[in-house]
Amino acid sequence: MFTPVFVGGAPRSGTTILHALICSSEKTNDYIGECSYFTAFLQPLATGLNVFDAHTRHYFDSREELIAHHGEALDRELLRIWHRLGQPEVLALKDPMLTQFFAIAAQALPRARFVLSARDPRGTISSRIEVAQKQSGGSPVPEASIAEFCAEYVRLYRSVLDNRHYFGDRLCIVNYQDLVEGRANQVLEKFGCGRVALDHVWTRDANPSAYTVDEWATELHGTLPSTTSIERFKTRLQPGAEEQILNACGDVARELGVLT
Repeated sequence: MFTPVFVGGAPRSGTTILHALICSSEKTNDYIGECSYFTAFLQPLATGLNVFDAHTRHYFDSREELIAHHGEALDRELLRIWHRLGQPEVLALKDPMLTQFFAIAAQALPRARFVLSARDPRGTISSRIEVAQKQSGGSPVPEASIAEFCAEYVRLYRSVLDNRHYFGDRLCIVNYQDLVEGRANQVLEKFGCGRVALDHVWTRDANPSAYTVDEWATELHGTLPSTTSIERFKTRLQPGAEEQILNACGDVARELGVLT
């Protein structure tokens, strides 16, 4: 039976290149777009758990029964996707927004494994600011929007860090700097993703012409891992923004190991 591997992390934290590296392995499916469709299947389970005492207890005897029941539905959908993608040994799916559901997915899918991309919040938020500027035609990004990006960073990573007990050895946190400098390749192989084959990164793309260029695309898409963006935030962040980001995200970033 195949092993589902879910790739997550905050938006602009390196999830795309991380997924592309994993998909260069002979064990995995070809590189494909984000699994936002599958992510939506986790929302009903999250809702049921959040309101269990008030509502859901009338439909299930326990939270465990609810999780097991929904896990069967998730397994059926993963099986369908697995068949569609050629029945790989490792089914590698990525969506940053799936990160918030990693903990409940770990409970509902005991075979699943999880790879989390973790990047310095200054680089991550700086990149989010660039996206927002493209979307607004170059207008300055207000401090309130930066605060929202920081809150998203904290919320997504905290949802994993505060629930580590659900993962056991099924969670792999990959430092973005290690990723682009090549030190994460053996970590991914040891985690069960197969051998990263740099000559196959992006060449194993299920449909390379299907992706449109939008505000979220970067000049690094389709290229090999690069260190050029590691400290790019130093020339991109406005005065005061770096302090704002570190104040909001510093504790989580240190727990992730991307800040000292």
